[in-house]
Amino acid sequence: MNRYCTAVLALFLTAGLMLPGSALADDPEPADDSTNATSLVANAWESDNTTAAPQQDEPTLDVNFSGSLRFNVLFRDYGKPSEGTTINNELQDGGFTFDTFRIGADVSYGSLIFDAEYAIYPESFGGLYIHHGWVGYEFSDARQIQVGVSQVPFGIQPYASSSWFFNSTYYVGLEDDYEAGIKAMYQANGWDIQGAFYMNSEQTTFFAGSDAARYSYDVVPTGGGGSVLAETRNIAEANQFNAKVAYSFDHGPLGFTKVGVSGQRGQLLNRSTGETDWHAAYAAHLQGRYGGFEAKLEFAQQELNPPSVTDDRFVVMGAYASPNRVASEHNVYSSSLAYHIPVNAGPISEIKPYYDFSQVTKDVDAWNDNVTHDIGFLTTAGPLFVYTDLNISKGHPFNQPFDSTFPSAFAEQNDNEWRTAFNVNIGVYF
Repeated sequence: MNRYCTAVLALFLTAGLMLPGSALADDPEPADDSTNATSLVANAWESDNTTAAPQQDEPTLDVNFSGSLRFNVLFRDYGKPSEGTTINNELQDGGFTFDTFRIGADVSYGSLIFDAEYAIYPESFGGLYIHHGWVGYEFSDARQIQVGVSQVPFGIQPYASSSWFFNSTYYVGLEDDYEAGIKAMYQANGWDIQGAFYMNSEQTTFFAGSDAARYSYDVVPTGGGGSVLAETRNIAEANQFNAKVAYSFDHGPLGFTKVGVSGQRGQLLNRSTGETDWHAAYAAHLQGRYGGFEAKLEFAQQELNPPSVTDDRFVVMGAYASPNRVASEHNVYSSSLAYHIPVNAGPISEIKPYYDFSQVTKDVDAWNDNVTHDIGFLTTAGPLFVYTDLNISKGHPFNQPFDSTFPSAFAEQNDNEWRTAFNVNIGVYF
């Protein structure tokens, strides 16, 4: 299998790097290339000028640090207390809490580029882990390759949603997902073509990271600690291929419409038996900006086949140290509508109201759907970004009691109750 993956990857990269390169549509016009090395030699030949071509300047190291500090003011109506010895019941129905501190850097040295970010979350959310980290090379303004933990090319990027809570695409591993491997990109003349091979999901410890302490949702080997969490199955993701093709129609001053399709296929490895089976997902997506109005629409199907398990109707997925069961076959409907309103009120420059909707339907008829309505707005004031969200949902992991109903959130979803959460996320980005 490894030889096959390597051969396919080599063919893909060769084809990708041979694509014609040009500047991105939004980039400035390329500089006049009449002074490149080839033309200098030609001019010298024609004029019998023996003066040597000038040497290129040495590249310089350019480092930019960035980060964020975020807090939540959260109020929830669960109707019953959470269970488990690790639960802080003082904040059960609301309170002011630390969300995350992130520190990152992007570095360039000529055509070499680097980008990384590390996250510090509360211990109950997994503590410390990498968000992303990769080294890359720019062959041109249009072509780039990244090696490391990068965002998976699937669906609408960077986000299919607008709210702090995200849509359900995120919680089944199909939105803002990060994996470890190699990715190639071609982005020019309206085209966005990306392909990748990921050997495994992003990890926090060497040799497979056996828990759910990570940023993006993956199939995880263990259910984690505590009696209310999902069971241990020892299944992990491996050898995943991704491809995304999208095209943007430019509407001039009005905006753009970007349509595309995405696909991924990989293996699920049973680390106890060594057996493997396949998983796959497909999506069609549309993203548009028309003046101040913004729309995101996506439909995705996913099938996961865990090998050598007694019940293959579900897998265990997790992030933020909180795993739960996810139906092995499901459809995801996702939409986000928003409007950008310029504001000139002190430091406030924009308010963006939005409405996110998502629904997950499952192949098992007896299992209940996951449905989420999120109504909110984003307030921008310089480096300050404030998300204000009213989340009304059934089976949402961040709006679900941490009790016996939690592990089945994206599988049986047994209680099928509507719950409401009000959250204000205050973030300073630098």
